[in-house]
Amino acid sequence: MGKNPESLDRHVKQFVFFVLMALMVMPAIQARFSLLPEKPLNGAFQDAGKPSFQEFTRRSWLNGSFQEEFNNRLEHHIGFRNPLVRINNQLDFSLFNKSNAEGVIVGEDLELFEEDYLKEATGIYYAGDSVWIRKAAQLKAVQDTLQSMGKHLAVILEPGKAEIYPEKWPRKYHNPEPGISNYETMLRQFQQEGVNILDLNAYFRSICSNDPYPLFPQCGTHWSYYGAALAADTTMAYLSRLTGKSFPKPVITRLRPGDTIRHPDYDIGLAMNLIFPVRQPATAWFDLKFEQQAPSGTSVLIVGDSFYFNWLNDNIPARTFGSCDFWYYNKNITRCDYTEGGRVQDLEFRQEVIKRDIILIMITGRFHHAFAWNFDEELYNLFFPGYVDPVWKFSNDIRIYEDGFRRMVKESTESGISLPDRINQEAEYLFYQDYKAHPEKYTERRDLIRLYELGIRGTPEWMEKIREKAKINGITVEEQLRQDAEWLYNEKYGKS
Repeated sequence: MGKNPESLDRHVKQFVFFVLMALMVMPAIQARFSLLPEKPLNGAFQDAGKPSFQEFTRRSWLNGSFQEEFNNRLEHHIGFRNPLVRINNQLDFSLFNKSNAEGVIVGEDLELFEEDYLKEATGIYYAGDSVWIRKAAQLKAVQDTLQSMGKHLAVILEPGKAEIYPEKWPRKYHNPEPGISNYETMLRQFQQEGVNILDLNAYFRSICSNDPYPLFPQCGTHWSYYGAALAADTTMAYLSRLTGKSFPKPVITRLRPGDTIRHPDYDIGLAMNLIFPVRQPATAWFDLKFEQQAPSGTSVLIVGDSFYFNWLNDNIPARTFGSCDFWYYNKNITRCDYTEGGRVQDLEFRQEVIKRDIILIMITGRFHHAFAWNFDEELYNLFFPGYVDPVWKFSNDIRIYEDGFRRMVKESTESGISLPDRINQEAEYLFYQDYKAHPEKYTERRDLIRLYELGIRGTPEWMEKIREKAKINGITVEEQLRQDAEWLYNEKYGKS
């Protein structure tokens, strides 16, 4: 005898109800008791703590800040959050070629890019002509000074994936007329001034189409170990020509394809937190042979970014330079043998520079706007001490500070003014604020006159009078502004 259709329908509804209730309750049970282990997500995440009513106040409730903070904490501590995030990321990637990792974008043929490289390559991060004109002149002056002391300074432009694989850019960056990039202007100005520079970007572009092995891994942001070895060979040849010393060249032997990868070849892929790894082309496995010893007594200082760690992982610096220190972002020190050496700020800068035979600034495309994490400015001020333009100083600080720089890019786009102008505005504001907090720091006539100019600019009624006076006197508004600022200075401090 068959089952009653109504009874069957009721059982089905009950089953569905219990399944839905279980799905709703299980995350709470998992969050409370951690019944099942969860694989942690990759990347840096700031844990604001578990949901708590201890921060509840009448004011935070009325303005909504308590609810927002409580909800954020609740979401970050819900049970099974990590696998649910991975499922969501996998669906977005598999169905829509979309990455949910911050700063990562999917290009053609599933090539993964850090978007900062694309913004540099297309001119979105362009710092302006005047920046590179000044930096080139300063570097050349430092280079000449070091050369007179028997020392050498050189800039190594590491390749960036965006410059090497423009055909794999995401569609949103397929602009037939991209803007001027920092790379283009920096290279031109440095070459015109005579700064020692090795352009590995150009070298990689010249070989990438004919090389059977990837110079950049599909799911990595750094050069592959194979590409790093080729770059090291080219760099040692360049330094031998520059210094007249014979540096060991790393020779690749037993080159063969490999299916496994080494860190950081999959660093962007890890950040995407997928369920299944992205399939990549075969990478190159090889052995490195050094046919001679590193020059004895040669001390090298390298200021650079994370690309250098591929060299360290293959023990290249210790076998080519002998004595060397790496200043990571001009902050943390790593020795040739990969041991930590403390912080740069704790060193006596002059002593560290003077004892070096070779100083290298190694930088990839992502950080061109931040060149060279103020190390070049410190070098210039070491050998050419004197007046430092506060607006120039604050501008450099803005370009180096990642969050602040990105805010400038965003505000530049929204306001319709150029990025260099927006950075200059912010630098002038920081200068004015610093003067208000520490007036004793600014006693130079030029600084005080500039502060008067900023005060006038910040007062619309005053600026309108400046425009009227400029028209009557037949001069530009800028000239009239300068004259009035100088008059104010003379009235307060005297013409001396």
